[in-house]
Amino acid sequence: MNRLDEDQARKDLVAVARLCYQRDYICGTEGNFSIRLEDDLLLTTPRGICKGSLEESDLVVTNLNGEVVSQRAKNGKLPSTELAMHLAVYRLRPEIRAVVHAHPTTAVAFTVAGKSLTKCILPESILMLGEIPVAPYATPSTEEVPESIEAGVRSSNVVMLDHHGALCYGDTIWNAFYLLETLEHHAKTFFMAEMLGGAKPLQKHSVEKLFAICSIYGIKVPANADELLKGDRVSHDITESKSKK
Repeated sequence: MNRLDEDQARKDLVAVARLCYQRDYICGTEGNFSIRLEDDLLLTTPRGICKGSLEESDLVVTNLNGEVVSQRAKNGKLPSTELAMHLAVYRLRPEIRAVVHAHPTTAVAFTVAGKSLTKCILPESILMLGEIPVAPYATPSTEEVPESIEAGVRSSNVVMLDHHGALCYGDTIWNAFYLLETLEHHAKTFFMAEMLGGAKPLQKHSVEKLFAICSIYGIKVPANADELLKGDRVSHDITESKSKK
């Protein structure tokens, strides 16, 4: 793995953290973010700092055991108490280069209500998010969290943490952030459609057509695409329904 430019990584991580705060994906000192600089080094956010006022010099470099190995300007700051969750993602998915953890209100509200976010209502969210797994509730900042997310991390690039938040990851910090944006946009649209009388999912054949043209958008079919085509996540036409009887 080639080492990323640390100066640029610091700029990108701070920019994403501030955007998350500005867009109400986090509040107070919530949220934590990381970038994998190389095989055994991470750049990550410190604990106890509002991400809306984060500075590049606040960031911390750790190894994959979570131990601090470098601090610019000797800032003395400690990494996030939820760093173990990030480390689990990097361990389970070695190709991942960045992790974003935030608390997008609408998406989190679905887990609080015990409602699934997985429904084929928007082409963009279908292709970017795929099936959206929910990890069972785990006490934040404890070893329960890495254990709870394992199945979801293996199958998806987005995991909801029950009654807690969202975990998104990708090949860059920006792509992880875009997943978070898409997730909350999907959740808001889903919620509004339900308030208007119920979300009407796309038909199964329409979703399959989307999968067939993924290459146009420069993306791959979601790894868990088959899960999207089950049950009421899509609409089934009359002839298909009859054939199953």
